[in-house]
Amino acid sequence: MLKPVIGITSGYVKLSAFSEGDYTHKDYLISLIKAGAVPLILPIISGPCVEQYAELCDGFLLSGGCDVNPRFFDQDPLPDCGVFDTERDQTEFQLIDAAIKKGKPVFGICRGLQVINVAFGGTLIQDIGSTLDHPIQHEQKVSRKEGSHRVRLEKESKLYRILDEQEMIIVNSLHHQSIDRLGKGLHTAAYSADGVIEAIDLTENDVMGVQWHPESMTAGGNDLMLALFKYFVAACEKRKRERADISFLN
Repeated sequence: MLKPVIGITSGYVKLSAFSEGDYTHKDYLISLIKAGAVPLILPIISGPCVEQYAELCDGFLLSGGCDVNPRFFDQDPLPDCGVFDTERDQTEFQLIDAAIKKGKPVFGICRGLQVINVAFGGTLIQDIGSTLDHPIQHEQKVSRKEGSHRVRLEKESKLYRILDEQEMIIVNSLHHQSIDRLGKGLHTAAYSADGVIEAIDLTENDVMGVQWHPESMTAGGNDLMLALFKYFVAACEKRKRERADISFLN
């Protein structure tokens, strides 16, 4: 059987008046290939194209990027809210809905975790530094391939099992927003010392998200973070086989 095809959501970048378009960091591609998948970058196009994305791909990785438009969790932008992309938000909300309806796994990274939370009715802290009383550093100043702060894993979570049942791990950190109120049906899988939710999962489906960037640690040679991608790709491969078996029987 062919390797599972994983759709990766993209962001929009404008370098100049003559150079603009969809962008995805290469570390996502490196990590998925290492885990045994075929990565496919998905342009930001809401509407009917999303249904075809959901049909074409075996699973979806929601990548990092800009802030989520606060209107989607019933708030106005605060002074420290960053740039957001409403069309990207809408595209990813549609994609999450379509993927879940088709039973296809979803893995959210950084912004991707936040989008999942909002899609399930949760809210976000628009800026950690100006909201929390004693925040740790969530926008690290070292290479994105390096870990910078500790995260404690919940023992009941699947993340704990995936990451060798370690109670504490070191992760990298490149964000200024985070989950505030958790979305319906989602569970906290990890958190940092200042109480920021660092990972979530949905027990009933193959949906999970992490606030850090395991793709860059994986690209830097971290085998523990590679385990996250191997788990995700294996879940996509399993669902792909199940659909193939059903199709054969029919």
